[in-house]
Amino acid sequence: MEQKVELYLKQYPVFEFLKETDSFIVGGTIRNLILDETIEDIDILTFNNVDEISKQIAKITKGTIVKLDDNTIRVVSNINYDVSSPRGNNIFEDLNKRDFTFNAIAYDIKNRLIIDPLFGIDDLKNGIIRMCYNSAFQDDPIRMLRAIRFLSIYNFKIEMNTYNQILKDSYLIKKSASERIHYELIKMFSSPNPYKAFKFLIDLNLAFQIFPELEDLRKPLEHLEQNILEHTLKVVEFLDFYLKYLDKSPFHYYIHRFKILNEDSNKAILIIAGIFHDIAKPKTYSYENNQVHFYGHDVEGSRMFKEIGRRLSFSRNEIKIISNLILNHMHPHYLSAPETTRKAINRFLNRLGEWAFPLVLMAFCDALATKLSHYGVSGHLKLARIMEDLLVEREKEANKPPKLITGYDIMERGIEPSPIYKKILQEIEDLRAEGIIKTREEALKYLDKIVEKYKNLKEI
Repeated sequence: MEQKVELYLKQYPVFEFLKETDSFIVGGTIRNLILDETIEDIDILTFNNVDEISKQIAKITKGTIVKLDDNTIRVVSNINYDVSSPRGNNIFEDLNKRDFTFNAIAYDIKNRLIIDPLFGIDDLKNGIIRMCYNSAFQDDPIRMLRAIRFLSIYNFKIEMNTYNQILKDSYLIKKSASERIHYELIKMFSSPNPYKAFKFLIDLNLAFQIFPELEDLRKPLEHLEQNILEHTLKVVEFLDFYLKYLDKSPFHYYIHRFKILNEDSNKAILIIAGIFHDIAKPKTYSYENNQVHFYGHDVEGSRMFKEIGRRLSFSRNEIKIISNLILNHMHPHYLSAPETTRKAINRFLNRLGEWAFPLVLMAFCDALATKLSHYGVSGHLKLARIMEDLLVEREKEANKPPKLITGYDIMERGIEPSPIYKKILQEIEDLRAEGIIKTREEALKYLDKIVEKYKNLKEI
């Protein structure tokens, strides 16, 4: 392992300087090296003066110094260096105070040694998330969300004592800054396993601490076979599945329409919209004429998420997109009806733009998770086909070059508006397509000839 780290560090001249200091590579850098993951920044723990070490690194790398907090300075260069002071009198005290064992591995730069007091390498190789000490989550509650983030990114397992401790300490998450909670949520829901993340948030009681609005979804509603939360879990599960295998899904013909989901944060946005699409159903529940109704749950749900988003420091753009997806999530169901007009579908495309197809996918998953959907999932596939046709037509029209002449040019030549305008304009465009006419000047000359001919023949 030492050789692997040494080989990696050789590409950065700064480590020749650090060999003369009491400094260590720690945390995510070592973890990612072991996992062969991309390293976005290098975490350095130093027992020397943090300011002086940072200045030297900045000088060597020609980087810029940014103070992150009282304990950490970042040097921004071709790769970021996060330099921090230790929590304890020696490296072992520091490592024992970290969050998880696989983040409590250090590389001694001077002595070229791996230090692994809590057997984090073994846990990493076995895919186990294990807290370093019993009060880890009390000292920093956000670590509970980090556990789920690692679980969803790497598909790891949470060790039983750690699991039980999170369950016990879940109420503490409310003490964490909203910005930090938001960061972890976006990371876990843009991971390869967003459903797993959501399921563990629920099982560990964290979801209800962060989103107390979800509590009502657990309550049974009369005349419903399952509560809303069970349905929501199924929707997220289907979304997770199809996002993984979109190229093999019924929507694979339209995969080019899902480009917006190539960005991980947008994938998270769709998952979050799926989680909250029915958030207002308990508030809008009614039973009339032997039927269950949720009138206006889309409108109310959109309003509710705006409040949730602001509370948890979602960006304005995130709030706008998610609340709009919730507001419109019923429309694909309605548009799946056989009698739907192309005009109505066009309006839907105008409202949703590049989010139209992702929303249809969400509605498709919603229908799959509902025993009695509006028109069945085949209707959603038919809707997607019509949407594709309309978008192709739009793109063809947009790619057309501007017309060489217009009706105004004909009018200027003394011809009263009539159906003949269309004939003349089409004749000009046909000649352009054949390459006979290429410029506006040529088109106007030809127009004069056409107009004269029509006048002489008294066809106008």
